[in-house]
Amino acid sequence: MKLLKTQSFYPLFGKYWMILLLIFLCQTDLLSQGTKKNAKTRVRMSLAYYNDVTKSRSLVATLYYIENRVRIPVTNEMVYFYLGDLSDDVVIDSILTDDQGEARMKFEDDFRFQVDEERLFYISASYSGNKSFSAAKSDISVKDITMELFLSEIAGAKTIAIRAFEMGNGSEMVPVDDAEVNFYVPRLFSNQLIGEGEISDGKGGIEFPANIAGDTIGNISIIARIEDHDEYGYVERQLKDFRWGNTQPIEEDKSLMTIEITIPTRA
Repeated sequence: MKLLKTQSFYPLFGKYWMILLLIFLCQTDLLSQGTKKNAKTRVRMSLAYYNDVTKSRSLVATLYYIENRVRIPVTNEMVYFYLGDLSDDVVIDSILTDDQGEARMKFEDDFRFQVDEERLFYISASYSGNKSFSAAKSDISVKDITMELFLSEIAGAKTIAIRAFEMGNGSEMVPVDDAEVNFYVPRLFSNQLIGEGEISDGKGGIEFPANIAGDTIGNISIIARIEDHDEYGYVERQLKDFRWGNTQPIEEDKSLMTIEITIPTRA
């Protein structure tokens, strides 16, 4: 019996299989590009509480995103601040971020926080996002404190002392405990660290170093700072212009006082 010669099925199937695979890969690539194009940049928010040298209190929300391991600020976007949990839905302020991505809300000087039995109050902030950026939110619990600096000099020993108390409801004040504090002398371009101490039972301080330079008459200023504390945030106090520094006479640069004059001579 003679068999009819027919075209092999397998080479034909292989040809169409390659075409289908190419179509599938092209569609997958287009879908991936469309997804990337429509994806929002993930925005992050940090929230910090500041109690500065003027005793003014502020809350700073910072919006940013990470690109190639670089932190990029999100500018000119609205941040909403809440006193308490976000679920309370009571906005106390709304502020645009600046060129550093920061939205800073300042509390009135006479404002008193309503705190719980542990003297904590709660603050939160949110960002709604837009077509390019994702939404973000953050919240913190804070204890408001009062902190003062004092100078003492006994038998030539100079000491910088601190007194600090947590603020409760009404007139309640509880000594601050277990808080690290750094001491600085302000300089032209940065602050010079001169000591580190700890506040315990509301008290702390350091002995003032003997080799710290002041101005021409020995004037100096001191900054005491609690930095990024879990409950107190950033707290800073300053004492200005007291004569504990070494005097630094101004040295004249004689090279600036020398003038060379060349008198041409006739040939």
